[in-house]
Amino acid sequence: MKDDAVPRFGKGVRLRRDANGSAMLLVPETALELNESAAAAIELVDGQRTFREIVDAITERFEVNSALAREDVGDLFGRLVERGFIRE
Repeated sequence: MKDDAVPRFGKGVRLRRDANGSAMLLVPETALELNESAAAAIELVDGQRTFREIVDAITERFEVNSALAREDVGDLFGRLVERGFIRE
């Protein structure tokens, strides 16, 4: 995903946080359980932040280097784009 891309959820896709802190990506006819770092990245998908801004926020929150955060978030978003759950 390009740094200036502005990811947003696909039609009918939304993030749900339960009271116990677990997160799920709800998509039509299924749901994906998310780990903490994936949920943190997806929570930042608001149709306004750029991919670069999301990577920067993850870098700061999890104290990882920028290259690793970019690779991990890029892989995650790439898989979600392929399935139509996130649009660029």
